[in-house]
Amino acid sequence: MATSCRPGDGGYHPRAMFRHHVRNGNDRGETVSEVLYEEQSWNPMARTVRLTGDGVHRGGAHTPLGELNLAATAEAYQRGQWLGGGGSERSLDRLPQGPGVVPLVRVTGTSVPLKVRRAADFAAALGGLAVRLSGGPDRVTELGHRARTEGVPLWMARRHAPGPAGQVTVAVDRRLVRVDVWGPHAPVVRLRAPLGFHHEEPHPSRGLTLTVGDAAADVRLTRKKLRKSKSVVEAELPGQLWELRRAGATSSWLLRDGRRVALLSRPAPRRSRPTTLLMPLGPVSHETSDPLDAVMAHAFAAAFGLGDTTGSARFPSQWRPREGFEPAAVDFDWARPWFSNLGTSSADNESGGGDGWGSDGGDGGDSGGGDGGGGDGGGGGDGGGGGGGD
Repeated sequence: MATSCRPGDGGYHPRAMFRHHVRNGNDRGETVSEVLYEEQSWNPMARTVRLTGDGVHRGGAHTPLGELNLAATAEAYQRGQWLGGGGSERSLDRLPQGPGVVPLVRVTGTSVPLKVRRAADFAAALGGLAVRLSGGPDRVTELGHRARTEGVPLWMARRHAPGPAGQVTVAVDRRLVRVDVWGPHAPVVRLRAPLGFHHEEPHPSRGLTLTVGDAAADVRLTRKKLRKSKSVVEAELPGQLWELRRAGATSSWLLRDGRRVALLSRPAPRRSRPTTLLMPLGPVSHETSDPLDAVMAHAFAAAFGLGDTTGSARFPSQWRPREGFEPAAVDFDWARPWFSNLGTSSADNESGGGDGWGSDGGDGGDSGGGDGGGGDGGGGGDGGGGGGGD
């Protein structure tokens, strides 16, 4: 029988609708979990995949649904697409009925390719479940509209920090070289590299562009390895000059027209087991109550090196495959691992990654190494998900 995994049938492929229940015993009794997709094998060592109401199981590994960005998955699924690395998408029609790869996008923005035996069936089961758990089709459409209004796709993680005028939101993807920061009563600040970014680029901007609302700033990076006090990042707007200057070994001052507006600090090394999926934002100590100062402070804190690494940018060098466009991953990235390096577990971080303080940030510095070590472990934010929730 010919089948389709498009969402028009309510989210479930006919074969994926073969559901049953399994009981998971524990010391306090038993819980019932609905099986939405399951693979069978005569080989007891085979790493078969099972999707239940509590997560994705592969062999002995378990990924809880709470670690997946269900809202982004659901929004793409409703449009007939499947989300992959870096926000890349493929039509559901391209998923094979037999063995194939189906990426899982985590709340951190990381994408992990999952090998399954019936790719179309698995996508139909997970896509339909994601729509249901995200509040239904209308709610998913609303979330997608809100993300487009923000100018930040749902798959990117949002992290939050308190500001003098209210909550400041930060979204970062270092591989795409993009930072978006917004808050109440202030214009959105966006950093991009439309022609690519390289640490050795002779132009002072190194290819970076920064906009504050509709106004474009002239960005200049100057790093002095011998005279660190002379290192500076400048963003000049008509009538305004923002400067990031070294304050100490691990902190920098943000100045606006020569006046200090915030002290930005590198996060302290993590000394206890993390309790959130996302690394919190680094500490920002506000010196003014101006909402624009708060948004600019978090934009600089997310994008640039601090302390002894002042004058650098925390992005890997790369050239754009398409010049002048909003940064986006290409189809080649869809089925490959895409690490955001924003999480607190090894599932979200490549070796040495840690929110731009390790290998993912070029010369942005190193504060502890892999598994998110030394990443944004300081205060200043919660672990808000990548578009889910309300």
